[in-house]
Amino acid sequence: MILLVLLLTATQAGHAQRVQGEEKDGSCVCEVNSAIWAFPTAKYEGVTQLLQGCEVSLQKLQTQVVMTSKELPKMQVTLENVTARLQRFQYLNTHGLYNALHLRQLSDELQDLHQIISDTHRDRPSAETQKLSTELQNVQKDVEKMYTDNVFNLESVRERLRFLNNRAQTCRSIPDDFRSKGSCSHRIMTNISSPLITKLSPFGKSYTSGAWGRDTSAGSEERYWVQPLVNSHKFGNIIRYYPSFEDFMAGRNHRDESIAPSNTHTDAVQGPGTIMYDGVVYYQCYTTAELCSYNLQTKKNQRLKLPEAGVNNKFPYCYYNCRDWTDIDLAADSEGLWVMYATDSNYGNMVLSRVDREGFNVTHTWKTRLFKRSVTNAFMVCGVLYATRYVDQYKEEVFYAFDTSTGQEDNTLSLPLEKVSAGIANLHYNPTDMKLYMYNDGYLLSFQAFF
Repeated sequence: MILLVLLLTATQAGHAQRVQGEEKDGSCVCEVNSAIWAFPTAKYEGVTQLLQGCEVSLQKLQTQVVMTSKELPKMQVTLENVTARLQRFQYLNTHGLYNALHLRQLSDELQDLHQIISDTHRDRPSAETQKLSTELQNVQKDVEKMYTDNVFNLESVRERLRFLNNRAQTCRSIPDDFRSKGSCSHRIMTNISSPLITKLSPFGKSYTSGAWGRDTSAGSEERYWVQPLVNSHKFGNIIRYYPSFEDFMAGRNHRDESIAPSNTHTDAVQGPGTIMYDGVVYYQCYTTAELCSYNLQTKKNQRLKLPEAGVNNKFPYCYYNCRDWTDIDLAADSEGLWVMYATDSNYGNMVLSRVDREGFNVTHTWKTRLFKRSVTNAFMVCGVLYATRYVDQYKEEVFYAFDTSTGQEDNTLSLPLEKVSAGIANLHYNPTDMKLYMYNDGYLLSFQAFF
């Protein structure tokens, strides 16, 4: 009886075992299974592993605490800096993102676009102009709803207005056969040849910025020209031209024409955006947001203002390295003269205007979504704006196109363009011979364009 009690007491915390004994040789004999008192090895190992895991986690936590203690002061400094920088915008909490001036500007933009579409529909009525009028009315209703709900999204409205304006510009007075002549019937370029000409500038390799090409006009003389920049590759007042391709290649029979009395005259050239069209030199005027023209025959200058155009390295061509003084660039095709620039109102994106050469005024303006500082150069072919970007020292890529006939943009192009040096000062297309002309760090290159 005493043995049974001891067994029960010893196993009370675990498993109880009742054993029936028997008397044998004057003694009480019983068989007991002692396995129930075996050491719990498996549990011990599990607890040990759990303890080790806790130690590792604790060490990681301690390490994080130490790192946080070191980084916390830096984070506090950064937070204070951000707080100070945002302090000036605290008024937005009570006054809102847009003030009365922003809303007034939006109202002016709506009125201007309404006038453009109305005039276009009156002069050249079509299904497209009627559709534009309807879409503009929808925009005006959305704006009125914004006023009613006191919830404004000006960026979205301005993007819609930009797209409507581009379509309206296309519907205006551009001739119906604008893209039906010669290569323009093929629309987009498909390839560009290797350089057909690689020639050092006649002024020397030290003149790394400037422009060159052939006079753009089927009816003009076969005149090749070079316009170098001096004074830190910024200004110029001389254009050299040759009466034939043979003379140009041989470097003979040239004539140096003074566009302005000096490099710092108000009629002097600034930047490498120069082009020659039918005996008239077009370029950016000295330090201003204006176009200048110089007639080689009459020796007269004209000027045209470009409202809002950024100048003096505000919106130059960049991408890999910025090319100074390339804010305003000119181009020409068989139907017109074009000027490319950027404005604050278009957020530094490329703006394209068509210039009437006879009246020397802007007739059409398109606004793209191509950030001007993200490209190395641009040119026009058949009313399509193309842009290039840097690949390496000896290669560029034509990667973007904006079609003025539709207002559509395409950034999926991949046309390789060879060069002999890294920087491009000027690149333009000549519809007379369907060639591209490049001023490449003092080297003169030309390429054949394929459609």
